[in-house]
Amino acid sequence: MTRRGVLAGALAGTAALALVGCQPSSGGAGSGGGKTTLTVAGQSDNLTQVFNPFLPNSAQALTYSSPGQSGFIYEPLVQINTVNIGHDLPWLAKAWRWSDGNKTLTLDLASGVKWSDGTPFSADDVVFTYTMLKSHPGMNLLGADFATVSAPTPQQVVFTFAVPSQQYFTNIVSCPIVSKHLWSKVKDPTTYPDKNPVGTGPFTLSTFSPQSFLLVRNEDYWQTKAQIHALRFVAYKDNVSMTNALVQGQADWGGTFIANAEKTFVSRSKHNHYWAPIAGTDGLIPNLERWPLSDLAVRKAINLGVDRKQVAAASNDVPATSITGLPMPAYTANIAPQYKGLNLEQDTAKAEQILKDAGYAKAGDGYYAKGGKRVEFSITFPSAYTEIAARCQVLVSQLKDIGIKLNIDTTTVTEINTLTAKGDFDSTMGYPVNSAPRAFSYYNDTINPNLYYPIGKATPTYQNIERFQNAEAAALFKEYPKATTDAQRQQILNGIEKIFVENLPWIPMFYWGSYSDWSTAKATGFPSPDDPYFSPIPNPVVALRLKPA
Repeated sequence: MTRRGVLAGALAGTAALALVGCQPSSGGAGSGGGKTTLTVAGQSDNLTQVFNPFLPNSAQALTYSSPGQSGFIYEPLVQINTVNIGHDLPWLAKAWRWSDGNKTLTLDLASGVKWSDGTPFSADDVVFTYTMLKSHPGMNLLGADFATVSAPTPQQVVFTFAVPSQQYFTNIVSCPIVSKHLWSKVKDPTTYPDKNPVGTGPFTLSTFSPQSFLLVRNEDYWQTKAQIHALRFVAYKDNVSMTNALVQGQADWGGTFIANAEKTFVSRSKHNHYWAPIAGTDGLIPNLERWPLSDLAVRKAINLGVDRKQVAAASNDVPATSITGLPMPAYTANIAPQYKGLNLEQDTAKAEQILKDAGYAKAGDGYYAKGGKRVEFSITFPSAYTEIAARCQVLVSQLKDIGIKLNIDTTTVTEINTLTAKGDFDSTMGYPVNSAPRAFSYYNDTINPNLYYPIGKATPTYQNIERFQNAEAAALFKEYPKATTDAQRQQILNGIEKIFVENLPWIPMFYWGSYSDWSTAKATGFPSPDDPYFSPIPNPVVALRLKPA
């Protein structure tokens, strides 16, 4: 599971993986016979032959761009569209409908689907997968919650819920589906490596090494099969090495941040393209149970003291504007009336005054202190995420200007989510989940107090990692599912936005994009600003639309 805001990978910022290869395949573009192999650059510091889709740090996780945009091997019921919002794609489920006051979800499955070993796919596989996730909550990375799941017919699945749950649709339908005939024989699915995965997806595993693995086209795929022959996934240690591979033409497709992309990458070849469609908001994520960020006055001072244009410019992102934290302009219709047009602004004088009014005094070293303790904290992130490092270096300087000391604390890609899930951090940047493209889901992932876990106990779905607690907010999150009209839902959202604005459970800094880089030298058909049909980061929806050049 990667961190949103730095996805090039799993659950939206720098995707943990990309299709890339060290050498073009022997059947490269122009060789005929549909043998085009694309190389994609991805990021991992621990590539092992683990394709269990429910384990966050695995080779399989590298093939997942984000929830609902997955399925090179294991496919979801629906592909969630995070670019053309609301235009989700039927996949293993061809149709769906809610009933019983949004407490029952019925899905009609696609016909003719087969597992890559030739076994027919059916509703029993879906029921088995979700029952397994319910029995092993630690595997339920998307937090899909339901009361029962059943298969009235081989082509139909029915979920029931204790409360109205339409707002969780994207989480529910995005889980990768595994086969009952194979996984039912697994003794412990929480540790099962699944070295030779059998899925329903458009690609199958061919070869694996500690440096890369090759997925080849599923010749018996149930939908129209891919026109490209193979994808080679190569794991790079950081953004710099990934960028170098792309710039040098060793990689054809990636999902990585590139500094000054127009000059560094795009201008190098007429085939090179870079696009980062806005996918969400990110910023400084505090641990609300550690001082000084537990003090609202300190968070307010930071909120006023930073220049978001400089922070965003450090990583070619867009500065956040709305004080509600919602990405703009996509969520304009969801902004509460009192907050429309109210934007985040820098005011360093007011920031320092807030600290003084709260009893802080500036010491001789230039930093504010209270009770003998300096206002000082660290920010933890993977050293491999160079775009986060660039932003944080800007923050170090800006916070020093208002008398707050920020220290850089780097870790590994493998360890970051473990640390933040357990609350073992002062602050971080980049949430480890990708909020679904819905306003409620955005807040639910980040500040729902009902998802609170005490320090030391890991949040199983990586939500509310800052440990926000607020009784009024908890009640609103429980009330939202009961709303029956759009007006009622918006009224509840208005209340949640008010709590966010007044309590600053985390501090919005910039709008992050799904960083995407590709070359059309070997294949065409990628999404673009002119044809934004889906997210351009490595995913099977795009792979199935690519055509050999």
